[in-house]
Amino acid sequence: MAVMYTPAIAEVIEKLETGNPLPTLVPQEAWSRELTDALESASLEELFQGESLKNTTFGNALKSGLLLWNDALDESHNISQGLENQTGSYWHGIMHRREPDYSNSKYWFGRVGTHPIFPQLRERAIEILKETPNPSDALGHIAQAIEASENWDAYQFIDWCQATENGTDDVTRFLQQVQAEEIKLLLAYSYQNAV
Repeated sequence: MAVMYTPAIAEVIEKLETGNPLPTLVPQEAWSRELTDALESASLEELFQGESLKNTTFGNALKSGLLLWNDALDESHNISQGLENQTGSYWHGIMHRREPDYSNSKYWFGRVGTHPIFPQLRERAIEILKETPNPSDALGHIAQAIEASENWDAYQFIDWCQATENGTDDVTRFLQQVQAEEIKLLLAYSYQNAV
């Protein structure tokens, strides 16, 4: 999903892709305090500079997502908890998954239901699995579960994150890669629905 972000948003994404390309499953602190401060102080008009902002809920969802990618969980949560739509619930659920508060994450994913990015996220997960050399048995079991299901199972993904919270193996790397794709897809979706 190629999206032409505004220069301000593209600059933030470039910093995150360069410095924090695979956010940890359970961050201990924000990746960049400076970036957190800049995002918090930026208005939606500054972020969407020149674009006609048609939906501020999705605009704020994008801001929440950028903060979440920066591992600024509290700051992201301050925004996502006030977003009364499916995508806001999705950002809220990711935040609690990373906190980690897995049962609360599942509650918010229950409010998400089936999100429009789920099919693309499942496809990307399968592609990542195919690109993984010599997968462990544990990752093989995950691959079988994803391929056997027609739909993306957000609850199962939460369970996998919980089971490998502090791991360093190929399962953890896979989960981080999928989480990064999830964030990018949801950012693009938020942006496209904001303008």
